[in-house]
This record gives sequence, structure tokens and C-alpha cells, in this order.
Amino acid sequence: MSVIKTPEKDKVPVGQKTAFGAGHFVLNLLPGVLGVYLQVFILTAFGMDPIWAGLLGGLPRIFDALTDPIMGFISDNTKSRYGRRRPYIFSGAIISGILFILMWQLDENASMTYNFWYVMILQILFLVGNTMFATPLVGLGYEMTPDYNERTRLMSLANSMGQIAWMIVPWLYVIIPDPDTFDNPAQGVRTMAYIVGGVCIVFGILPALFCKGIDAGEMEDRERISMKTLAKNMKKLYEGIVQVSKNKPFMKLCGATFLVFNGFQLVAAFSVFIIVFYMYQGSWEVAGTWPAWFNSLNAVITAFIVIPIVSKMATKIGKRKAFLIATFLSIIGYILKWWGFDIELNERFNQTAVGEGLTNALGTLFNFLNPYLESIGASWFTINVDDGVPWLIFLPIPFFAFGMGGLFTLMMSMTADVCDLDELENGLPRKEGTFGAIYWWMVKVGQALAIILSGVILEFVGFDQNITDQTLETMTNLRIADIVVPASTAALAFIVMWRYDLGEKRVREIAAALKKRKALPKRSSSSYHGQNLVSLTSSEFAPDSKYDIDFSSKSMEDIKALFSTTLNKGMHGLCFSPYTDEQDIDDTLSEEQIKRRVDIVKPYTNWLRSFSCTGGNEHIPKIAKQNGLKTMAGAWISEDKAQNRLEINQLIKLGKAGLVDVAAVGNEVLLREELTEKELLNYIQEVKTALPDIPVGYVDAYSVFYERPTLIEACDVILINCYPFWEGADIEISTAYLREMHSLIVSRAKGKPIMIAETGWPSQGEANEKAVPTNINTMKYFINVNNWAQQENIDLFYFSSFDESWKTRHEGDVGQRWGIWDKHEKLKYK
Repeated sequence: MSVIKTPEKDKVPVGQKTAFGAGHFVLNLLPGVLGVYLQVFILTAFGMDPIWAGLLGGLPRIFDALTDPIMGFISDNTKSRYGRRRPYIFSGAIISGILFILMWQLDENASMTYNFWYVMILQILFLVGNTMFATPLVGLGYEMTPDYNERTRLMSLANSMGQIAWMIVPWLYVIIPDPDTFDNPAQGVRTMAYIVGGVCIVFGILPALFCKGIDAGEMEDRERISMKTLAKNMKKLYEGIVQVSKNKPFMKLCGATFLVFNGFQLVAAFSVFIIVFYMYQGSWEVAGTWPAWFNSLNAVITAFIVIPIVSKMATKIGKRKAFLIATFLSIIGYILKWWGFDIELNERFNQTAVGEGLTNALGTLFNFLNPYLESIGASWFTINVDDGVPWLIFLPIPFFAFGMGGLFTLMMSMTADVCDLDELENGLPRKEGTFGAIYWWMVKVGQALAIILSGVILEFVGFDQNITDQTLETMTNLRIADIVVPASTAALAFIVMWRYDLGEKRVREIAAALKKRKALPKRSSSSYHGQNLVSLTSSEFAPDSKYDIDFSSKSMEDIKALFSTTLNKGMHGLCFSPYTDEQDIDDTLSEEQIKRRVDIVKPYTNWLRSFSCTGGNEHIPKIAKQNGLKTMAGAWISEDKAQNRLEINQLIKLGKAGLVDVAAVGNEVLLREELTEKELLNYIQEVKTALPDIPVGYVDAYSVFYERPTLIEACDVILINCYPFWEGADIEISTAYLREMHSLIVSRAKGKPIMIAETGWPSQGEANEKAVPTNINTMKYFINVNNWAQQENIDLFYFSSFDESWKTRHEGDVGQRWGIWDKHEKLKYK
């Protein structure tokens, strides 16, 4: 049960929630009316063959699904004074409303072929406009609040308002064929199209006018979108889709939605056909308003009972459990339809005291209402109880309503959570539009298949739209399909979501990490020195297939496998991180903790590099040697001359004891401007004199050596730190960037040996220009860096072995995230 209150700043104002809900009303009304027209009235009002009607409903949706990711990418990367989503929502609402009106100005006397292609072409254009509206609207909802529970409340209200559309849509079954309202059903289709299109324009523009999301703030790291950048944009779109599709929690959400929604959609019209053609022998007139009441009551219960219950359940027990319970209840509801639609059972119930009492009460109510309804021209809304009331058809509704009521309330809320996970793992830019597009792409592809297959099922069971007297076998098979299809797909969705693991605790941890990342200062390390390399070379940086693997087609599991293979091959050297979680650099290290950590890393490296010779660090070279490892032992020097003396004396002592293979006198002391070059050179010379048989060097940024030839002269070995991350290099060119750093020093070293004393990539923290710290980027860098080093025999020490929490206090959050193992000594990438 959640006990965390939503901060005021994360609450969405009621006005914005309502405007967003108005958009969801349109989001449901347009496809709802379109589905009724395509599944019922294109057959009954215009005489379309069921197979043709199925193709007409299905094929354009496949095209529609293809446009969704494109629109998602565009809205993610748009910059305008009105934000990245709202211009499209505004224009898309107007365009789709107008095109919907035009699409249904059909002539019932035209040939079936003409009407087929007329609706096909106009529908494709309409769906483009609707994508302009729907995809940015969905993306906007994901970013309106960062709070776990407020997201559910936002989606709850939006979906409740969306259900109002489903209270209206079923009455088209009654209004359009009503001879007192329209001359014929075809005229009803045309007229209602005007009303629906107009309503959708008015309500559709409200989110654009009143809702705010991330688009109201500063938008960074966006792709430029123009005709000139089209090829690059398409590549980025593809990369974004591939990246999103590797997100396991998100794909579970998509899979569950595909199953629940499209199982329901496949049989959406079957209940109407069963009521009319089975329970009322094919007479729309005798069936009256019962099909409409059946579907409207479903929407009312969903909006005002089911969605609030699901929202409360999600807050109390979590979104996954709420979904599982709602899905289970929906399966019970689907099964109950067998008895709910049974003619004899309904007749028996009507003969009971309860049935007679309910019928009499309903008859009294509508005897009072009917004259008023007729006076305002709403006679189609009336109820005649003389032929009995099919009360039992309403019995399953409170159960199966949980299927659709829980689905979009929870799934859209959980998709917003997944967007946070993606930002944490893959960095900016956030991809709400892309996530929303792929989510609805799955829905629409499934919907297209559902509409096509619904026509196939009707044909298979022998349903004939041109006759009223369907066979008993046909209707029995249709009733079985109406139950088995949605119950089976819901059961599969239940299985898919059983192991969904992005719960409230994890989501709040992600949110805290993102908040911490964004709050930290950009300059968080002494190694940060801008794009120094850009000023030192004119080289173009590009991946080299000889060393750099193309990861674009590889899944997260593929990359983890490559990382594991590379790690198991072993490294030349590893920068050793000895401090445990509760320690700082002023604490004294124990031999036990150093032994424990050396035991962990020794299978993967030939050398260890230490950074100090005091405070327990002096144990590192000895323990490394005991484990068969070579050592680069470092003396940490600074402006503290007394401490420098202790460090230098201890380094010399370790060297004379045969525990040092390379002696490093200082680390970035010139970069930090803590000593003069002359003072540093004196220390170097002292150690060289004391240890004539051991290579002596100094560690600093590659650029420091490039600019100081006397430093190169003084050192036996050149020890350079190379960090493409700190120069803001994109991960795709990072190893090319590293190679150029190394090449610059090779050109100045006069044949002296060069070791890369440090290079690495953080897994979390704040991005540095185009350099983004994520798990996947860390693995990419590690793999390609070691490929190059091993192929070219480069002596390279990877930074670093373990995450060290003490660095947060000195370098910000990113400083503690460079380890291959975490602070608990567990391998991070497996």
C-alpha cells in the first residue's frame, strides 16, 4: 500500500485534467463511431459484403499504425513557442474532424466498388489527421506529472471521460435506423458524421489550449527536423524504435494491451448481432433500444464504478496487481454472457417476483418519460417493456467492464513509468511520443487484424447480413466466439503481466535518481576539461568497423553477452577502487577489504593501478603481487607538502621491496593547479633516482602532456588520462575520440612508451553535452575500447573496478558510477 503523498507541485490541476479528458473523449469517439460504421452500417445501410467491410476496416489501420512512430518522433523533437505536442493536437483535431465528415458522405445507390474505394482513400487521409492529434495527445499525458500515483489519477479521469464516448456510440445503432429521425439509415450515417466531426473539433482542441507538460519547459537534446535532415531523422527514428522495443516492461504492456483490447474489439459488434438476430429474431425494431442500453450501461459502469475502483486498487496494492484482478474479473464476465444472452433464462427471470418488480418499475419510469422524449424528438430513446426486459444481458457487465476499464487506466499510467526508466537507462531526449506511438501501433495493428478477423468469423459461422432469420447453429457458434475469443486473450494477458516488475518502489527510486541527476552541477570532476581535443586536432571522428561494433541491431541481451565475453577475455589493467560504501578517502583501509576486492577482480586483469601509498593503500601492491598481478603504484601528491613527503617515501619503499612495476608520481596535480611544473619534476626526479630499475611516470590528462614537452622528457613512461565522456563526446564516436587522444601523444612522445592510465564511462548521473551516462553506453564503451586495446596492444587501465559512494561528496552523482562492479561488489552488467 502506498503511503507517500503526492507533492503539490506534481499534482495536475483539475482544469488541465479535464481538458486532457476532453481529448480522450475524442480519442474514443472517433474510432468508436468509425468502428460502428465499418462493422455495422457499411453492411446494413450500404450493402457492403462482410469480407470487403473487414478489409475496409483493417487495411487502413495497418497504414495508420506505420505513421504513429513517425508522428511520435516528430512530436518528441519539435521545438516551437507553443511546445512540442500542442500544435499537432490543435491542427490534428480540426483536420481529422473535417475528414471524418467527408469520409461518410456516401451514396447508397453507388456501386459497392465505388463506396469501397471512396471510404478507403478518405479513411487513410482521415487517419493521418487523427494520428497528428492522437499520438502527441498520448505523449502529452505521459509527461504531465512525474508522480507514480498522480499518473494513475490523471489517466483515471481521462479514461472516465473517454467512456462518455462509449455511452453515446451505442445509440447510433438506434438513432440511425429510426424512421422517425431519418428517412433511411444511409441518411443517418451522413448526418451523424457532421455532428460527430464537429463535436470532435470542439473538444479535440481543448488539450492544446489548456494542458501543459514537459513541452512548456526547456527542451534539450532534440533532433533537428527538416527536409535536409530527413535521412538522419529516419535513422534516429529507427534507432529510437529499436531502443524502445528492447524495453522489457514496456513490451509486456504492449503485449497485454494487444491481447485484451483486440480480443474485445474482435467481437465488439457480436453482442449487438446476438441481441438482435438471436434474442429478437433479426428484428431491429423489436430489439428496440436494448443493444444501445447494453453498451451504454457498460460504459456508465466502466466510467463511474470500474475506473474509480481500479484507480483505488492501483494506489493500494500496485498497478500490476490491480491489472491482474481486473483482468480476472473480466474473464468471469465474458463467461457469464452465455447465461446472460440465453432466451429461456431471461424469460424465466421475468416470471420471478424480482423480474416482475424490476420490469414494472422500469415501465412506470418510462411511461412517465416517454411523452417528454417524444415531444423533443427523442422517441428513439424510449423503452417498451410490454415484450419483457432482457435483464440478464446486464448481469455480466459489472465483471467484463473491468477488462477495458482497467486496461487503459493502468497501461497508460505504467507507460509513463516506463518512460522514466528509459531516460534513466538511455538518457535524454525523453521519448514519450515514441513510446506512445509504438504502444498505439500495437493497438492499431491488432485492431486492424481484429476487424478483418471479425468479418472472417461472421463469414465462417454463416452470418448473412442480408437476412433476418439466421440459423440456430450460426447464432450458437457466434455466441461461443463472443465468449471464447475475449476470455482467451484476457487469460494470455494475465500470464504476460504476471512477472511485470516495475512497481511503485522501483518507479520512485528511478524518479529520485533522475531528480538527483538533473540537480547535480555539470562540472563534477577534475577530469572535465571541455572539448579540448577539438581545439587540438582537425580530425573527423567516426566509428571504425575494425574496432567498433555497430550496436544498432543488437538487443540489450546481445550487448550484455558481448560485455561478458569482453570482460572474460581479460584487460591489460584496472584502476582499483578500494573504498567501501561507508568509507571516505580520509578513512584507513584494511587488508581484509583489499584482499576481498582483489579476489573479485583478479580473473579479469593483468595489472592493478593504485592511487595512493598511505592510509592502507600501501597494502594494494603487496596483495596484488601475492595474486600474480603487476602493479602501477601511485603516490598521491597535492599542495600538502608534508603529506607529499609521506607518499613519496612510501612509494620508494614499495619499489625497493619489489612490489612496483610502474611508479606513478602524482595524478592530475597540474590539471588541478596544486603544484608548479618545477615542483612536480623535482618529485619525479627524486623517485627516478631512488628506483633506477623501475619505470617512473606521472599521470595527467593527455592534453597536459601535449602542451608540456618537458614533462614528456622527465618521464620514463607517459601515463595519460583520456575521457571522451568529459569532453562531451557522443557514445557512437567515443572510441574514435579516444584513439585520437592517444594518437596525439604518440606524435609527441618521441618513442617513449605510453600507457592510458584511465579511461571509462559512467553508468548513471548527469549527461555531459552529448555524452550520456547509461548502462548500455557503459557496456558499449567498455567493449569497443578493449577491442581496440587488444588488437593494437595498447596498455590501458580501465576506470574503474568498483562504484565508490565517497565520490558523490566530491564529484557529484556521476562520480560514483564508473565501476564495473557496484558498491556492493556485484557485477553491474549481466
